[in-house]
Amino acid sequence: MSQDIRSPGIGRRAFLRFGGGLACFGPVVSYASQLEPQRRLRVGTAWPLHGNLLGLSSRRLAQRIRWRTGGALSVELTDTSAMALPSLDDIHTAPLDGWHASAHMWPDAPPVWSLFGMQMFGMTARELRVWRNTSPGMNLRDELARKAGLASWFTGDIGAGGVLVCDGVWSSSGKMACAPGSAPMWENVGFDVATTEPDLGFHAVTSGRAVAAEVPPLLAGPVRRLANAGLGYARFGGFTPGLATELLIKAEAMADLPAAQAAAVAEACAEEAGVFTLEAAQEEALWTDALAQAGLLVDVPAEAVREAEKAAGDALRDMAGDGPSGIVVDAYRKMRRDHGVTAASHIGSKFVFS
Repeated sequence: MSQDIRSPGIGRRAFLRFGGGLACFGPVVSYASQLEPQRRLRVGTAWPLHGNLLGLSSRRLAQRIRWRTGGALSVELTDTSAMALPSLDDIHTAPLDGWHASAHMWPDAPPVWSLFGMQMFGMTARELRVWRNTSPGMNLRDELARKAGLASWFTGDIGAGGVLVCDGVWSSSGKMACAPGSAPMWENVGFDVATTEPDLGFHAVTSGRAVAAEVPPLLAGPVRRLANAGLGYARFGGFTPGLATELLIKAEAMADLPAAQAAAVAEACAEEAGVFTLEAAQEEALWTDALAQAGLLVDVPAEAVREAEKAAGDALRDMAGDGPSGIVVDAYRKMRRDHGVTAASHIGSKFVFS
């Protein structure tokens, strides 16, 4: 995020110390950086590597993995934010070993993958974090990834989220630029959809190709950028297209790693998840406050929120059925009921997710 909206009292180093973990690696960092890696993993990122917190998280994760393996395993990052992720049927031919992305961004993925990436089906950000990082959600995600020939690890989440809109006004029709996993929901609302990478959402709106675009606060850019472009930012309260990030590595690449290095990857992901989630919440709050002060927050009409909520419920029902998808949806619904909180309660209205 840009300097103009960051509190001077909140610095990167403070978060790194709190999250644990990088300051104490000083001697290890120096030593590991001088070693020639025994193995390399080539990882693409679904967001730009520089100029945003998501890219920083990717770079930091790569460093953690190298440090935790004593320099034996190197992660070489490639910015793939301007291109779609490959179809799961084609990942074996992709010239990468893995991706740092979000589950709902994969084209042609089973619809239930969205339940591990988005916050639009009734769970709050905190609940989604529990679902994604504990049993049964974590085990189900691992199994879905395994069937696609991948291994997965949760690396943090963006709890907030929203939609960039033209002229600072919410539109109930037109074209929505969004991730593949959320396209069915927006279609149910009444939008035409154009599946678009998050970093390209701003350009989709400013170029006139879409009237709105899903863009996380961490990729929307400085508030003055939105103001200069005549854009507003619409939010739905607890019902929001936040996202959970994850590291996905091809199963064959993981099979080549010694057990200790595989364990180090998991430990590095868990460590980064704690740091990134905290830091993202702080930056989101600062950015949203600045947006409100600039008068760029857009009120979404209550009827539009109800329509979106109903569309999310319809999408969740469409995912249900026999087989693995039905098992995932049933587990999701059960965990949501056990938490006793839905996104509806966070916007002060009694909506019911089906």
